[in-house]
Amino acid sequence: MTRADNAALRSQIESMLDSYEHDTSALLDAQQRAAQPVTVWSDDNLVRVTATIAGVVDVHIEAEAFKNSTPHRLGASITTTVQEAARVAAAGLEQAMAPWTALAESMPDLPDLVPGAPSTKDLLARLSPPPPDRVTPPPLDDGDEDEDDYFRNQGYLR
Repeated sequence: MTRADNAALRSQIESMLDSYEHDTSALLDAQQRAAQPVTVWSDDNLVRVTATIAGVVDVHIEAEAFKNSTPHRLGASITTTVQEAARVAAAGLEQAMAPWTALAESMPDLPDLVPGAPSTKDLLARLSPPPPDRVTPPPLDDGDEDEDDYFRNQGYLR
């Protein structure tokens, strides 16, 4: 190998490493954008959940929830809304990372070309959380007691 060939190869490797550093920075920026909070309201508009890809940030329960719902229904509503917020946050991350995921899958990884070099595919795998599990809340079985009797005969909280 001549000096010119060696210099050309060195230049190509340096260019690839510069590109890797630039792409890594852009990828981290995309992750920060994907980490922005999302807010989801329950179907009955009694529960509001704010979440990020890292988890739940805030749960707000409207005051009327304690008048218009039972503890069992309110618990199911909270569970469902938290799950939906997690799904929406994960979808936002997936959308922000989609260009990088497609790019990483379509081209050879740096270690394929230079043994020992850092892997873009490994970085993507570390930054992408697993999809949230979807747990079905228990069925709403309030027993034989209707809501009016519940609130007339008991306190709001047990």
